[in-house]
Amino acid sequence: MWLGLPIHASLKTSCAAALVALISLPAGAKQLCGRQVLPFDAMLAAIKSDPGTEVVRDTASFVQIDDQKRRIAWTLWRAKEHQPAAYQCLRIIEVGGHTEIHVSAECNGWPPSCQDLVGRLLSETAPP
Repeated sequence: MWLGLPIHASLKTSCAAALVALISLPAGAKQLCGRQVLPFDAMLAAIKSDPGTEVVRDTASFVQIDDQKRRIAWTLWRAKEHQPAAYQCLRIIEVGGHTEIHVSAECNGWPPSCQDLVGRLLSETAPP
C-alpha cells in the first residue's frame, strides 16, 4: 500500500501534475504542500509531529514519511558535502472522478546541485 492505495492502482496523471516544480526559489519562498520549509532537522520534526504521519523509511540519505490523513508522502533528503538538503511532497488528489498525483519539491542551494538531487529523488521514490 502507498498512501492507502494499492501499489498497482491505476492512476491517471497528467504530465503537468506529475512534473516537479524544479525552480530554485529565493530565500523568502518557503512553502511546500502548504507547509513552511524549514532546516532539515526542524522540517523532519514538524512533519513527524503531525497526527497520522508514519516514518516508512529512514536511511543515511533520506527519510520517507506517509501522512495518511492528508494523503501526502514526504521524502526529505539530508544535506551532505556538495549536496544540499531537499524536500519532496507527493500529494494524492481526487479530481473529476480520477486520481492525480501532484509532485513538488524544494531545494535551497546551488541550482545545478538542486536539479540533480531532485531528479534523483524523483527517480528513486516515485510510485511505480
